[in-house]
Amino acid sequence: MMALNPARLAAVTRKELTDLLRDRKSIFWALFAVAISGPLVLGVMYFAIKAVSDRIERFTAPIHNAAQAPDLVRQLERRGIRIEEVSAGYEEKIAQGDLDVVVRIDEHYAEDLAAGRAARITLVLDSSRDRTAPKAQRLSRELRAYAEQIGTERLILRGIAPTVARPLAIEELDLATPAQKSARIFQLMAFYALFAGLMGAIAAALDVTAGERERQTLEPLLATPVAAGELALGKWLAVSFVNLLAITTSLVGFLLALQVVPLARLGLPFEFGLAQFGSFMAVLVPFAFMVPAVLLFFGANGKTAKEAQSSLSMGVSLVGLLPLVSFFRQTKAPWWDVWVPVNGQFGVLTRALRGEPIPALDWAAMWLVPLAISALALWAFASRLTDEKMLAGR
Repeated sequence: MMALNPARLAAVTRKELTDLLRDRKSIFWALFAVAISGPLVLGVMYFAIKAVSDRIERFTAPIHNAAQAPDLVRQLERRGIRIEEVSAGYEEKIAQGDLDVVVRIDEHYAEDLAAGRAARITLVLDSSRDRTAPKAQRLSRELRAYAEQIGTERLILRGIAPTVARPLAIEELDLATPAQKSARIFQLMAFYALFAGLMGAIAAALDVTAGERERQTLEPLLATPVAAGELALGKWLAVSFVNLLAITTSLVGFLLALQVVPLARLGLPFEFGLAQFGSFMAVLVPFAFMVPAVLLFFGANGKTAKEAQSSLSMGVSLVGLLPLVSFFRQTKAPWWDVWVPVNGQFGVLTRALRGEPIPALDWAAMWLVPLAISALALWAFASRLTDEKMLAGR
Protein backbone atom coordinates (compact mmCIF):
# COMPACT_ATOMS: atom_id res chain seq x y z
CA MET A 1 0.00 0.00 0.00
CA MET A 2 1.46 3.36 -1.04
CA ALA A 3 2.28 6.18 1.36
CA LEU A 4 -0.84 7.87 2.65
CA ASN A 5 -1.62 11.51 2.00
CA PRO A 6 -3.24 12.96 5.18
CA ALA A 7 -5.08 15.66 3.23
CA ARG A 8 -6.64 13.19 0.79
CA LEU A 9 -7.47 10.78 3.64
CA ALA A 10 -9.20 13.58 5.57
CA ALA A 11 -11.11 14.61 2.43
CA VAL A 12 -12.35 11.05 1.85
CA THR A 13 -13.36 10.65 5.49
CA ARG A 14 -15.19 13.97 5.46
CA LYS A 15 -16.97 13.09 2.22
CA GLU A 16 -18.09 9.67 3.52
CA LEU A 17 -19.26 11.12 6.83
CA THR A 18 -21.23 13.80 5.04
CA ASP A 19 -22.92 11.16 2.88
CA LEU A 20 -23.70 8.94 5.86
CA LEU A 21 -25.07 11.77 8.00
CA ARG A 22 -27.06 13.38 5.21
CA ASP A 23 -30.12 11.31 6.08
CA ARG A 24 -30.35 12.67 9.65
CA LYS A 25 -33.77 11.18 10.25
CA SER A 26 -32.57 7.62 9.60
CA ILE A 27 -29.46 8.16 11.72
CA PHE A 28 -31.55 9.57 14.56
CA TRP A 29 -34.01 6.69 14.62
CA ALA A 30 -31.22 4.12 14.33
CA LEU A 31 -29.38 5.63 17.31
CA PHE A 32 -32.63 6.06 19.21
CA ALA A 33 -33.42 2.36 18.74
CA VAL A 34 -29.95 1.41 20.00
CA ALA A 35 -30.22 3.77 22.98
CA ILE A 36 -33.70 2.72 24.06
CA SER A 37 -33.56 -1.06 23.50
CA GLY A 38 -31.13 -1.80 26.35
CA PRO A 39 -32.88 0.39 28.95
CA LEU A 40 -36.23 -1.05 27.91
CA VAL A 41 -34.97 -4.57 28.53
CA LEU A 42 -33.52 -3.38 31.85
CA GLY A 43 -36.91 -1.98 32.83
CA VAL A 44 -38.67 -5.18 31.82
CA MET A 45 -36.18 -7.19 33.90
CA TYR A 46 -36.78 -4.94 36.91
CA PHE A 47 -40.54 -5.37 36.80
CA ALA A 48 -40.19 -9.12 36.14
CA ILE A 49 -37.88 -9.58 39.14
CA LYS A 50 -40.15 -7.40 41.28
CA ALA A 51 -43.19 -9.42 40.26
CA VAL A 52 -41.45 -12.71 41.12
CA SER A 53 -40.27 -11.26 44.45
CA ASP A 54 -43.79 -10.14 45.29
CA ARG A 55 -45.20 -13.55 44.38
CA ILE A 56 -42.69 -15.26 46.65
CA GLU A 57 -43.25 -12.94 49.62
CA ARG A 58 -47.01 -12.59 49.43
CA PHE A 59 -49.07 -15.33 47.85
CA THR A 60 -51.96 -17.64 48.59
CA ALA A 61 -51.19 -21.31 49.19
CA PRO A 62 -54.06 -23.64 48.22
CA ILE A 63 -54.24 -26.54 50.71
CA HIS A 64 -56.27 -29.73 50.39
CA ASN A 65 -57.39 -31.22 53.72
CA ALA A 66 -56.20 -28.17 55.68
CA ALA A 67 -58.34 -29.23 58.67
CA GLN A 68 -55.94 -32.15 59.23
CA ALA A 69 -53.02 -29.77 59.99
CA PRO A 70 -54.23 -26.66 61.90
CA ASP A 71 -50.78 -26.04 63.45
CA LEU A 72 -49.15 -26.08 60.03
CA VAL A 73 -51.76 -23.69 58.69
CA ARG A 74 -51.11 -21.24 61.54
CA GLN A 75 -47.35 -21.52 61.00
CA LEU A 76 -47.68 -20.68 57.29
CA GLU A 77 -49.97 -17.76 58.07
CA ARG A 78 -47.44 -16.40 60.57
CA ARG A 79 -44.89 -16.57 57.77
CA GLY A 80 -47.01 -14.29 55.58
CA ILE A 81 -48.62 -16.98 53.42
CA ARG A 82 -52.38 -16.80 52.96
CA ILE A 83 -54.20 -20.13 53.08
CA GLU A 84 -57.04 -21.19 50.84
CA GLU A 85 -58.85 -24.53 51.18
CA VAL A 86 -59.32 -26.37 47.87
CA SER A 87 -61.54 -29.36 47.22
CA ALA A 88 -61.10 -32.30 44.88
CA GLY A 89 -60.40 -31.54 41.23
CA TYR A 90 -57.40 -29.32 41.90
CA GLU A 91 -55.10 -31.52 39.76
CA GLU A 92 -57.11 -30.62 36.67
CA LYS A 93 -56.89 -26.94 37.59
CA ILE A 94 -53.11 -27.24 37.92
CA ALA A 95 -52.90 -28.92 34.51
CA GLN A 96 -54.97 -26.10 32.99
CA GLY A 97 -52.82 -23.41 34.63
CA ASP A 98 -55.54 -22.09 36.96
CA LEU A 99 -53.49 -23.14 40.02
CA ASP A 100 -49.70 -23.15 40.39
CA VAL A 101 -49.12 -25.43 43.36
CA VAL A 102 -51.31 -27.20 45.97
CA VAL A 103 -50.28 -28.53 49.38
CA ARG A 104 -52.01 -31.87 49.81
CA ILE A 105 -52.33 -33.03 53.44
CA ASP A 106 -52.66 -36.79 53.81
CA GLU A 107 -55.95 -38.02 55.29
CA HIS A 108 -54.06 -39.74 58.13
CA TYR A 109 -51.77 -36.78 58.76
CA ALA A 110 -53.10 -36.00 62.26
CA GLU A 111 -53.02 -39.66 63.34
CA ASP A 112 -49.49 -40.24 62.06
CA LEU A 113 -48.21 -37.03 63.64
CA ALA A 114 -49.77 -37.90 67.02
CA ALA A 115 -48.28 -41.39 66.88
CA GLY A 116 -44.81 -40.08 66.14
CA ARG A 117 -44.81 -41.45 62.61
CA ALA A 118 -43.82 -39.54 59.47
CA ALA A 119 -46.90 -37.61 58.35
CA ARG A 120 -47.22 -37.24 54.60
CA ILE A 121 -47.50 -33.89 52.83
CA THR A 122 -47.42 -33.67 49.02
CA LEU A 123 -46.67 -30.64 46.88
CA VAL A 124 -48.71 -30.99 43.69
CA LEU A 125 -47.44 -28.82 40.84
CA ASP A 126 -46.68 -28.59 37.12
CA SER A 127 -42.92 -28.00 36.93
CA SER A 128 -43.08 -27.14 33.22
CA ARG A 129 -44.52 -23.71 34.07
CA ASP A 130 -41.91 -21.08 34.93
CA ARG A 131 -44.15 -19.20 37.33
CA THR A 132 -44.60 -22.33 39.48
CA ALA A 133 -40.99 -22.69 40.66
CA PRO A 134 -40.76 -19.62 42.99
CA LYS A 135 -43.93 -20.54 44.89
CA ALA A 136 -43.05 -24.23 45.11
CA GLN A 137 -39.57 -23.46 46.40
CA ARG A 138 -40.92 -21.07 49.04
CA LEU A 139 -43.49 -23.61 50.24
CA SER A 140 -40.90 -26.39 50.27
CA ARG A 141 -38.59 -24.30 52.48
CA GLU A 142 -41.41 -23.46 54.88
CA LEU A 143 -42.55 -27.08 55.15
CA ARG A 144 -39.01 -28.33 55.78
CA ALA A 145 -38.52 -25.68 58.45
CA TYR A 146 -41.78 -26.74 60.11
CA ALA A 147 -40.73 -30.41 59.97
CA GLU A 148 -37.39 -29.57 61.57
CA GLN A 149 -39.17 -27.63 64.31
CA ILE A 150 -41.40 -30.64 65.12
CA GLY A 151 -38.39 -32.96 65.13
CA THR A 152 -36.55 -30.69 67.55
CA GLU A 153 -39.55 -30.55 69.92
CA ARG A 154 -39.85 -34.37 69.89
CA LEU A 155 -36.19 -34.78 70.81
CA ILE A 156 -36.47 -32.27 73.66
CA LEU A 157 -39.56 -34.04 75.06
CA ARG A 158 -37.60 -37.29 75.14
CA GLY A 159 -34.70 -35.63 76.92
CA ILE A 160 -32.42 -35.80 73.91
CA ALA A 161 -30.37 -32.84 72.80
CA PRO A 162 -31.47 -31.70 69.29
CA THR A 163 -27.81 -31.59 68.22
CA VAL A 164 -27.75 -35.41 68.34
CA ALA A 165 -29.85 -35.44 65.17
CA ARG A 166 -27.54 -32.88 63.56
CA PRO A 167 -24.09 -34.50 63.42
CA LEU A 168 -22.89 -31.89 60.91
CA ALA A 169 -23.04 -28.12 61.34
CA ILE A 170 -23.09 -27.07 57.71
CA GLU A 171 -22.47 -23.40 56.98
CA GLU A 172 -22.24 -21.61 53.67
CA LEU A 173 -19.69 -18.83 53.23
CA ASP A 174 -20.44 -16.89 50.06
CA LEU A 175 -17.48 -14.74 49.05
CA ALA A 176 -19.45 -12.92 46.37
CA THR A 177 -20.32 -9.34 47.20
CA PRO A 178 -23.92 -8.15 46.72
CA ALA A 179 -22.74 -6.13 43.71
CA GLN A 180 -21.18 -9.23 42.14
CA LYS A 181 -24.40 -11.20 42.64
CA SER A 182 -26.33 -8.43 40.93
CA ALA A 183 -23.79 -8.27 38.10
CA ARG A 184 -24.51 -11.91 37.28
CA ILE A 185 -28.12 -11.00 36.61
CA PHE A 186 -27.26 -7.92 34.55
CA GLN A 187 -24.65 -9.52 32.28
CA LEU A 188 -27.21 -8.60 29.66
CA MET A 189 -25.64 -5.14 29.59
CA ALA A 190 -22.37 -6.55 28.26
CA PHE A 191 -24.26 -8.50 25.61
CA TYR A 192 -26.26 -5.46 24.48
CA ALA A 193 -23.16 -3.25 24.35
CA LEU A 194 -21.43 -5.77 22.08
CA PHE A 195 -24.54 -6.22 19.96
CA ALA A 196 -24.73 -2.46 19.47
CA GLY A 197 -21.14 -2.56 18.21
CA LEU A 198 -22.03 -5.35 15.79
CA MET A 199 -25.28 -3.89 14.47
CA GLY A 200 -24.40 -0.19 14.55
CA ALA A 201 -22.10 -0.36 11.51
CA ILE A 202 -24.06 -2.62 9.15
CA ALA A 203 -26.12 0.04 7.39
CA ALA A 204 -23.20 2.45 7.05
CA ALA A 205 -20.81 -0.26 5.79
CA LEU A 206 -23.33 -1.36 3.18
CA ASP A 207 -23.97 2.22 2.08
CA VAL A 208 -20.30 2.97 1.37
CA THR A 209 -19.63 -0.34 -0.43
CA ALA A 210 -22.45 -2.15 -2.22
CA GLY A 211 -24.65 0.94 -2.00
CA GLU A 212 -22.15 3.19 -3.74
CA ARG A 213 -21.51 0.57 -6.39
CA GLU A 214 -25.24 0.32 -7.16
CA ARG A 215 -25.54 4.13 -7.26
CA GLN A 216 -22.50 4.13 -9.56
CA THR A 217 -20.65 6.65 -7.37
CA LEU A 218 -17.78 4.33 -6.49
CA GLU A 219 -16.14 4.34 -9.94
CA PRO A 220 -15.70 8.15 -10.05
CA LEU A 221 -14.04 7.95 -6.63
CA LEU A 222 -11.57 5.39 -7.91
CA ALA A 223 -10.83 7.59 -10.90
CA THR A 224 -9.57 10.42 -8.65
CA PRO A 225 -5.95 10.73 -7.48
CA VAL A 226 -7.02 9.13 -4.18
CA ALA A 227 -5.24 5.80 -3.67
CA ALA A 228 -7.21 2.64 -2.90
CA GLY A 229 -5.62 2.50 0.55
CA GLU A 230 -6.66 6.07 1.33
CA LEU A 231 -10.18 5.37 0.09
CA ALA A 232 -10.41 2.23 2.22
CA LEU A 233 -9.12 4.04 5.32
CA GLY A 234 -11.42 7.02 4.77
CA LYS A 235 -14.50 4.81 4.46
CA TRP A 236 -13.37 2.81 7.51
CA LEU A 237 -12.92 5.91 9.68
CA ALA A 238 -16.34 7.26 8.67
CA VAL A 239 -18.16 3.99 9.37
CA SER A 240 -16.21 3.52 12.62
CA PHE A 241 -17.35 6.96 13.78
CA VAL A 242 -20.99 5.97 13.26
CA ASN A 243 -20.39 2.65 15.04
CA LEU A 244 -18.67 4.34 17.97
CA LEU A 245 -21.60 6.74 18.20
CA ALA A 246 -24.01 3.79 18.40
CA ILE A 247 -22.00 2.10 21.17
CA THR A 248 -21.67 5.32 23.18
CA THR A 249 -25.38 6.03 22.81
CA SER A 250 -26.20 2.51 24.05
CA LEU A 251 -23.99 2.86 27.14
CA VAL A 252 -25.29 6.34 27.94
CA GLY A 253 -28.82 4.92 27.71
CA PHE A 254 -27.91 2.25 30.28
CA LEU A 255 -26.16 4.80 32.48
CA LEU A 256 -29.22 7.06 32.56
CA ALA A 257 -31.68 4.19 32.98
CA LEU A 258 -29.82 2.84 36.02
CA GLN A 259 -30.17 6.23 37.70
CA VAL A 260 -33.95 5.88 37.43
CA VAL A 261 -34.64 2.17 37.94
CA PRO A 262 -34.66 1.54 41.75
CA LEU A 263 -32.73 -1.73 41.79
CA ALA A 264 -31.77 -1.26 45.46
CA ARG A 265 -35.41 -1.84 46.43
CA LEU A 266 -35.05 -5.40 45.16
CA GLY A 267 -31.86 -5.97 47.10
CA LEU A 268 -29.76 -5.61 43.94
CA PRO A 269 -27.05 -3.03 44.66
CA PHE A 270 -25.94 -2.98 41.04
CA GLU A 271 -23.45 -0.27 40.20
CA PHE A 272 -22.71 1.10 36.75
CA GLY A 273 -21.06 4.47 37.23
CA LEU A 274 -18.34 6.41 35.47
CA ALA A 275 -15.66 3.84 36.40
CA GLN A 276 -17.61 0.99 34.79
CA PHE A 277 -18.50 3.25 31.85
CA GLY A 278 -14.80 3.97 31.32
CA SER A 279 -13.90 0.26 31.46
CA PHE A 280 -16.61 -0.54 28.93
CA MET A 281 -15.38 2.16 26.56
CA ALA A 282 -11.76 0.95 26.89
CA VAL A 283 -12.93 -2.47 25.65
CA LEU A 284 -15.45 -1.28 23.08
CA VAL A 285 -13.46 1.48 21.32
CA PRO A 286 -11.09 -0.95 19.53
CA PHE A 287 -14.07 -3.26 18.97
CA ALA A 288 -15.96 -0.37 17.36
CA PHE A 289 -13.13 0.04 14.83
CA MET A 290 -12.63 -3.68 14.19
CA VAL A 291 -16.22 -4.49 13.20
CA PRO A 292 -16.49 -1.87 10.39
CA ALA A 293 -13.23 -3.10 8.84
CA VAL A 294 -14.62 -6.64 8.58
CA LEU A 295 -18.03 -5.43 7.39
CA LEU A 296 -16.47 -3.26 4.67
CA PHE A 297 -14.59 -6.23 3.24
CA PHE A 298 -17.65 -8.48 3.17
CA GLY A 299 -19.87 -5.64 1.96
CA ALA A 300 -17.54 -5.08 -0.97
CA ASN A 301 -17.82 -8.76 -1.91
CA GLY A 302 -21.61 -8.77 -2.17
CA LYS A 303 -22.95 -8.75 -5.72
CA THR A 304 -25.85 -6.47 -4.76
CA ALA A 305 -26.70 -4.33 -1.74
CA LYS A 306 -29.59 -6.66 -0.87
CA GLU A 307 -27.37 -9.75 -1.04
CA ALA A 308 -24.66 -8.07 1.03
CA GLN A 309 -27.22 -6.95 3.62
CA SER A 310 -28.64 -10.46 3.98
CA SER A 311 -25.24 -12.11 4.37
CA LEU A 312 -23.93 -9.45 6.77
CA SER A 313 -27.04 -9.53 8.94
CA MET A 314 -26.91 -13.30 9.18
CA GLY A 315 -23.18 -13.31 9.90
CA VAL A 316 -23.45 -10.63 12.58
CA SER A 317 -26.38 -12.42 14.23
CA LEU A 318 -24.43 -15.68 14.39
CA VAL A 319 -21.30 -13.96 15.71
CA GLY A 320 -23.47 -12.15 18.27
CA LEU A 321 -24.41 -15.52 19.75
CA LEU A 322 -20.80 -16.27 20.73
CA PRO A 323 -21.17 -14.63 24.17
CA LEU A 324 -23.86 -17.18 24.98
CA VAL A 325 -21.08 -19.79 25.08
CA SER A 326 -19.52 -17.91 27.99
CA PHE A 327 -22.88 -17.21 29.58
CA PHE A 328 -23.86 -20.89 29.78
CA ARG A 329 -20.39 -22.34 30.33
CA GLN A 330 -20.24 -24.28 33.60
CA THR A 331 -16.43 -24.32 33.82
CA LYS A 332 -13.75 -21.67 34.13
CA ALA A 333 -12.93 -20.02 30.82
CA PRO A 334 -9.64 -21.24 29.29
CA TRP A 335 -6.73 -18.80 29.10
CA TRP A 336 -7.13 -18.32 25.35
CA ASP A 337 -10.80 -17.37 25.58
CA VAL A 338 -9.93 -13.68 25.99
CA TRP A 339 -8.15 -13.75 22.60
CA VAL A 340 -11.30 -14.89 20.77
CA PRO A 341 -13.05 -11.89 19.16
CA VAL A 342 -16.46 -11.02 20.68
CA ASN A 343 -16.18 -13.84 23.23
CA GLY A 344 -13.12 -12.22 24.81
CA GLN A 345 -14.78 -8.81 24.91
CA PHE A 346 -17.84 -10.29 26.60
CA GLY A 347 -15.70 -11.95 29.26
CA VAL A 348 -13.78 -8.76 30.08
CA LEU A 349 -16.96 -6.66 30.15
CA THR A 350 -18.56 -9.15 32.53
CA ARG A 351 -15.58 -8.94 34.87
CA ALA A 352 -15.75 -5.14 34.71
CA LEU A 353 -19.38 -5.35 35.84
CA ARG A 354 -18.33 -7.58 38.74
CA GLY A 355 -15.66 -5.10 39.77
CA GLU A 356 -12.86 -7.64 39.30
CA PRO A 357 -9.32 -6.54 38.41
CA ILE A 358 -8.50 -7.15 34.75
CA PRO A 359 -4.92 -8.33 34.03
CA ALA A 360 -2.71 -6.31 31.73
CA LEU A 361 -2.51 -9.26 29.30
CA ASP A 362 -6.30 -9.21 28.92
CA TRP A 363 -6.22 -5.49 28.19
CA ALA A 364 -3.54 -6.19 25.59
CA ALA A 365 -5.83 -8.76 23.96
CA MET A 366 -8.65 -6.20 23.83
CA TRP A 367 -6.47 -3.94 21.65
CA LEU A 368 -4.06 -6.24 19.80
CA VAL A 369 -6.66 -8.65 18.41
CA PRO A 370 -8.94 -5.88 16.98
CA LEU A 371 -5.85 -4.08 15.62
CA ALA A 372 -4.63 -7.21 13.81
CA ILE A 373 -8.07 -8.07 12.42
CA SER A 374 -8.67 -4.46 11.32
CA ALA A 375 -5.32 -4.30 9.51
CA LEU A 376 -5.94 -7.59 7.71
CA ALA A 377 -9.52 -6.70 6.74
CA LEU A 378 -8.55 -3.22 5.52
CA TRP A 379 -5.74 -4.63 3.40
CA ALA A 380 -8.19 -7.10 1.85
CA PHE A 381 -10.77 -4.32 1.36
CA ALA A 382 -8.24 -2.03 -0.35
CA SER A 383 -7.20 -4.89 -2.62
CA ARG A 384 -10.83 -5.49 -3.49
CA LEU A 385 -11.27 -1.83 -4.43
CA THR A 386 -8.57 -2.20 -7.08
CA ASP A 387 -10.29 -5.24 -8.58
CA GLU A 388 -12.30 -4.39 -11.69
CA LYS A 389 -14.65 -7.28 -10.93
CA MET A 390 -15.99 -5.33 -7.94
CA LEU A 391 -17.30 -2.53 -10.15
CA ALA A 392 -18.92 -5.12 -12.38
CA GLY A 393 -20.67 -6.64 -9.38
CA ARG A 394 -18.77 -9.92 -9.50
